Amino acid sequence: MNDAPRPVRVAVGLWLATAVFVLFTTAGLWFQRGEIERLSGRSSGDVTDFLLALSVVGVLFAALYGWLTRLFLKRRNWARVALSVVAVAHMLWLLVVGVSAANLVTLLLICVAIVFTWQRAAAQWTEEVREQ
Repeated sequence: MNDAPRPVRVAVGLWLATAVFVLFTTAGLWFQRGEIERLSGRSSGDVTDFLLALSVVGVLFAALYGWLTRLFLKRRNWARVALSVVAVAHMLWLLVVGVSAANLVTLLLICVAIVFTWQRAAAQWTEEVREQ
């Protein structure tokens, strides 16, 4: 990563920060389980099922971000495209789940990561591999 231009290093940091933030946010929901039950008026089993679904999706997105970021660092241009597609799917998922402070932070991280991923320096960096 030492030879990567600054926009690539920033993008990588943002993608990894997004993955970690998603995992921490997902874990944090389990600590708020009682509050979720109280506010929603749902049974304990319904809340558990909901949290399990959110956890599976959160871990899946975090794993995809980690894996694709690693490939992006290996200068795989398709990984940039895949990161963006996963990010758009994640943003749509967050809009379906609902607005919260954590979701807004996640959306911000994703948007800024996409901007840095598609900067000209990042594109040139991945193109250099194809030219060799």
